Amino acid sequence: MCRKRTLLTWIFASNFFCTLLSAQATDEVGLRHFAVPLIDNEIHSRLFLQTLLEVGGSDVKLPENFPNQKIKVNRIGTRVALFTWNTMLEDFGVDLSLQNDALLMTVDLKTLEAKLNDFEETLVTFFGVEREAHLRHLSAADCKGPVVVFLHGLDSSKRLFGGTCDFLVANGYDLYFFEYPNDDRVQRNAARLSDALKSLPENRRQDISIITISMGGVITQAMLENPELTVEGVKRFIAVVPPFQGSEMAALRGFVEVGDHTLSIFFEPQKALDFWGDGMGRAGIDLQPGSLLMEQLDQLKRKPGVAYSIIAGNKGVFDPAILQKAHDDLQAEPAANGVLEAARRLTLDRMDLMLKFQSPHGDGAVSLESATLDGVEDRIVLPYSHLEFLTGFRANEAIPALKEVLKRLPAVPSAPSP
Repeated sequence: MCRKRTLLTWIFASNFFCTLLSAQATDEVGLRHFAVPLIDNEIHSRLFLQTLLEVGGSDVKLPENFPNQKIKVNRIGTRVALFTWNTMLEDFGVDLSLQNDALLMTVDLKTLEAKLNDFEETLVTFFGVEREAHLRHLSAADCKGPVVVFLHGLDSSKRLFGGTCDFLVANGYDLYFFEYPNDDRVQRNAARLSDALKSLPENRRQDISIITISMGGVITQAMLENPELTVEGVKRFIAVVPPFQGSEMAALRGFVEVGDHTLSIFFEPQKALDFWGDGMGRAGIDLQPGSLLMEQLDQLKRKPGVAYSIIAGNKGVFDPAILQKAHDDLQAEPAANGVLEAARRLTLDRMDLMLKFQSPHGDGAVSLESATLDGVEDRIVLPYSHLEFLTGFRANEAIPALKEVLKRLPAVPSAPSP
């Protein structure tokens, strides 16, 4: 029971953090506004938290017995405390102000995330953490076939796609695999991808096809459509199960990361416990719908001269019936404690969300609605889950989406007859 309560409390706290960083956008990119009504010149903490949930788009209602602290706003001490908080939070892009009927809070996510970046860089430097990206050439050095660059996704790596890579190499493609800190900021990895592609020999970057899985598609979009990062030689962009509009499932990425590090024990023991080297969870924030990154990407335009393709899935990862039963069981057990009851309701909300990502609405991690991009007409939906599309450890396996990917790649020139 204690473990269950700890888990529910953790879910409750993490939901509020994600709400703050992915609240509904305003007219100005990166600004978030919150207005908490005052009751009898008092700030009610319960109402404050309820407002955060509503701004974040949640329908969850906090229980009546949720802890509620009341703070008089007309006291000198309250005004002094507000001034003190504003002084401390100014560098983080947060501003608090009292109006006659509401407490207003404005958050500038550009400033807040820049401050988080500075803090993260300090930790990384102090502890000597290395975050490196590698463009690994998997074909023979003298391969003259069409250049293909493959990107993995969030909390993933090349080991899951060995069969696809082996197949492409065996069939004459000049294959490069881009490995990057798989939990780091999307924009950082977009810059790394740009540098990697520009490092290719001149004669190998005139006609590049990029194949991506999941978040790799968002990274590639951020690189291609940013004039400061774009690489002119990219001609084809094949995005498999891409969360172009974000995915609320990214908030649950901790479970996937555990799996990623568990696999490292067998494949790359030196990285098995390197939880900082892969990015400290910042990608999970970027991929939240309504995040600063999603708002920024929404301002971009498709890259002229690049053939965009999207391959989406409508088979869930979980059996909806099993997930529904777990949901119903939790729904039948309300908690007496206000905090635990709020956590239970938020957990039910997350489970409702997970059900929306299952068959036939999505691939279990990315919804069909998210796997879209304005102006991209070449889009197909296949009956596979997020984990199936190009996953395979051997080239002779039946790799589900490989046939559709091959249709969109240039043909390999036949070798001249001897």
